[in-house]
Amino acid sequence: MRRIRFVRIGQVIGTGFGFILCLALLTGLLGRIAYEVSVWQRDTIRTRSDVDRLTLELELISVRRTDALRRYLDSADVTLLANYQTFQLAYADIFSRLVNVITTAEELRALESVKQAEDIFSGKENEILRLYQDGFQASARFLWETEGVMAQDELLASIERLRLAQGNTSAAIIRQARQTEDLVINAITIFVPVMLIGGVILGYIITRKITQPISALVDCVQRIGENLATRANPAGPLEIAFLGETINEMAGNLLSSRQSLQAYKDRLEQELKLASQIQASFLPTRLPQSAKLELAVYWQPAREVAGDFYAYIDLDEGKRGIAIGDVSGKGAPAAMTGTLAEGLLEVYAPFHIRPETLLDTLNKDLATRLAPNHMNVACCYAILDDLSSSLTIANAGLIHPYLRRNNHLEELEIGGLPLGSTNDYNYRSISVDLEPDDLVIFSSDGLVEAMNDRSEMFGFDRLHAALLRLPSGANADEAIKQLVGMVMDFTNHTELHDDMTILVARVRA
Repeated sequence: MRRIRFVRIGQVIGTGFGFILCLALLTGLLGRIAYEVSVWQRDTIRTRSDVDRLTLELELISVRRTDALRRYLDSADVTLLANYQTFQLAYADIFSRLVNVITTAEELRALESVKQAEDIFSGKENEILRLYQDGFQASARFLWETEGVMAQDELLASIERLRLAQGNTSAAIIRQARQTEDLVINAITIFVPVMLIGGVILGYIITRKITQPISALVDCVQRIGENLATRANPAGPLEIAFLGETINEMAGNLLSSRQSLQAYKDRLEQELKLASQIQASFLPTRLPQSAKLELAVYWQPAREVAGDFYAYIDLDEGKRGIAIGDVSGKGAPAAMTGTLAEGLLEVYAPFHIRPETLLDTLNKDLATRLAPNHMNVACCYAILDDLSSSLTIANAGLIHPYLRRNNHLEELEIGGLPLGSTNDYNYRSISVDLEPDDLVIFSSDGLVEAMNDRSEMFGFDRLHAALLRLPSGANADEAIKQLVGMVMDFTNHTELHDDMTILVARVRA
């Protein structure tokens, strides 16, 4: 009985040992399959990522190329033409790379549609450039607005269809990868219970060999969240080591991207700071004074650059022109438009003895320039005559100026459409006789639209009250300081929501 029991125990041991060896072989085979699946999935995802990235770059380059062409047709700037040609080369390079990585029939058909749309667009743009360079600029722009834009829209639609095809293909590939993964998981699930019988003794060692590298990676990921320079130590099984290498690569890419973004941000801030300084240098910090009139101005952008502007022009026969303007929108486009309007105003002003004729001329000029961008310029222009002590005002959409006289406030109601709204508008003017100690206040809408922390606007009622509270006999500088102080007290010195410009003229006693 003892011998039989011994044999049986030996048979159990031998059978168990052989079974464990078979399980080990099967485990190795499954591990190899899992490794191949992992490598295949990695390569597939990387290829799909390259396809998606190149398609997105193709769409972005197409948009930027079109924008460069449109801006060149509007401005005839050879730099924009060079940019357009650079984008054209980049587009061709990205397209050729897409051809090399796309393999499925659906994507190839979508890519062929993109090529056909690009050929049509290229034919149109070549025809447009040929017309433009032959001197038919208007015809070239018309052809662009009609057929060129349509061809570009069809090209973008073809690229979008390509992206849709890629999405379908990616979904199919991922689905196939999941099926393969499910197959591997099911196979492993069948053998896991059997492996547990023979692997109890090795379980602790195996567990430590697996959990320790994973715990180290988890700790490393937490440290990477605080410091992108942290790197993992790839260790453990191949998949975990591969995960560690991937984490290191991801952290390196994130660090590089953050450094690039920070450098771009610093460069952009520096450029905006320089643009703000240049814009401020175009505006006189102090306005010229005369024996009969003193002037003061306050100009404060809400951002780095402003759409508000003001100007002072010496005219003949003791006359002087002053202007204040406010461009629709904010930021760099508004600042560029404001600089353009200010420059044109200073050029045209000496040739116009009436404010309304100057605004007529500016409106016709700006209507053509601003129409593509749907922008306009609110502007109030006044001519001060020292000899007759009179003020003639024409207004193009700016809030009305105010006349403060003997503790009474009068709104100088004269209106008109903002400059650039339409090219066939006729402006009119009003004239006011000035008396000693009169204050004339011009401002942009940033004054009445200044907001406090409760989202309440300063408004016209508070502006009227503030103007009436100005001391009698206050000079222009004092009036500016007190008015700005009242606005800042109302907003609790918070950041402005809009550019604010105030210009005060005082008749000397």
